[in-house]
Amino acid sequence: MKRNPSLRKLSARQIPALAARQKGFTLIELSIALAIVSVLIVGSLIGVQRILANNRANNLLAEVPRINAALVGAAVNSSNFASITTKKAAALGAFSPNTVKWENDTPTVSNAFGGSLYIQGNDSNMDGVGGKDRGYIVVATGIPTDMCATVVNGLAPLAQVLWVDAPATQATPANFDQPLTSAPAATDMIKGPDATSAINIDKLAERCRGGNSNTRVVYAFVPL
Repeated sequence: MKRNPSLRKLSARQIPALAARQKGFTLIELSIALAIVSVLIVGSLIGVQRILANNRANNLLAEVPRINAALVGAAVNSSNFASITTKKAAALGAFSPNTVKWENDTPTVSNAFGGSLYIQGNDSNMDGVGGKDRGYIVVATGIPTDMCATVVNGLAPLAQVLWVDAPATQATPANFDQPLTSAPAATDMIKGPDATSAINIDKLAERCRGGNSNTRVVYAFVPL
């Protein structure tokens, strides 16, 4: 029987050590493998979180056409549509049933990010031309800063005017029960005031990412 010539050069102590190494992975190899697995797991988790965030944004945005359909019908037959509120919109069936929780005579409407949805009437002149603009404002609170731009861009096709605030500067819920009587300053508008205006990407970046808060309040004026 032929012998492996390389074994002839090994001492009696070296041969068992070589055999032990050949039976499994070295510590370095295991460390490298664990590092690779860790990177893959972290990458997968980030991807899953982004998918979930996009799904929440889509669920929130899907509410707006439903709201608009309900309020368009109400506006046609109303002489005082500027008085529309969250409560009245909920009573008109503007929101998906699973987003509305009634406590006595007061509804709380949640959005997919865990914040709230409000409807506010408009009694202001958004574009500075003619008289007051007929429509309503959708207010979405608790929007994560990294999803703010996604939500704003998703609202853009339906909204004439868009603006964003940090939570510290948002109006209290009670204020949304009153019509908006003063349009936001043109310098605060991400989109608007003209009906043909497009998103101002500089303002979008500034308003969605500026400040220390990790959430934003998004406002969208929808004309009727």
